[in-house]
Amino acid sequence: MKVGLDKQIREICEAFNGRIGLAATNLQTEETIGYHAEEVFPTASVIKLPVLLTLMQQVEDGLCSLDEPLMLRRADQIGGSGLLQHLSPGLTMPIRDWAFLMMNVSDNLATNVLIDHVGLQNVQEWLADNQYPDVQLHRKIDFDILKTDQNELGTATPAGLTRMITAVFQQKHISPTACTEMLRTMNKVGADRIGRYLPFEHWDSDVPEDEKLRLAGKTGSLVGTRAQTAVIWRDKAGERRGFTITVMTEGNPEPELWNPDAPGVLAIGRLARAIYDAWMA
Repeated sequence: MKVGLDKQIREICEAFNGRIGLAATNLQTEETIGYHAEEVFPTASVIKLPVLLTLMQQVEDGLCSLDEPLMLRRADQIGGSGLLQHLSPGLTMPIRDWAFLMMNVSDNLATNVLIDHVGLQNVQEWLADNQYPDVQLHRKIDFDILKTDQNELGTATPAGLTRMITAVFQQKHISPTACTEMLRTMNKVGADRIGRYLPFEHWDSDVPEDEKLRLAGKTGSLVGTRAQTAVIWRDKAGERRGFTITVMTEGNPEPELWNPDAPGVLAIGRLARAIYDAWMA
């Protein structure tokens, strides 16, 4: 089965027009598989994951509370994905809601506000302290800079991000309560990518809730670039079966139409399905 999976992954990756990297871990057997897994790619919004981890670490350390209010300021305005850019300055929400918007709808304004709140240097220190030298947040989101160099926001290897999402799922680095909250903020994110070809049960399915296929992750998109890190799992008879996966792409030369059938999106979905069939079907 491993040989067949290797071949499938290689064929999907070699058919992609651009750079592509993959790292995946079987959560039951700890088996790993990769393709250019140690190469560095631009993260786009996937770099929001360590921002969230740093925030949750600060909550654990008593430096702030998820119930603490933060105000939307006029100076925070930024474009790209998200809802807050369309709302009025002065809006106040608890940090918990800012974090949810950053992760679940990839709100860029919420991201920059939270980077200011936790401190850019503190994110970098958290990554160093927890042995992620291959994952780096370089600055707040600035699209004028990113038009010139997509690496300016954040860079990472697929292997590094897979280790990170695995740690969240296995409740490492921070408390089980904090990790559960993180998975809540990432619930179903990337259903159109890693989840695209997976057999999710319909909402009114007779399958018991604790046996349904689940997804939590973070996506990222820039011109010609698509990425996602995620965990796919199923709780069945009290046993968790699943896998973690990161796919990163860049440099696809097709005109950027921002549609759900972008080549990077399709490649991510096909890779996830191949791994699901080998490890979970």
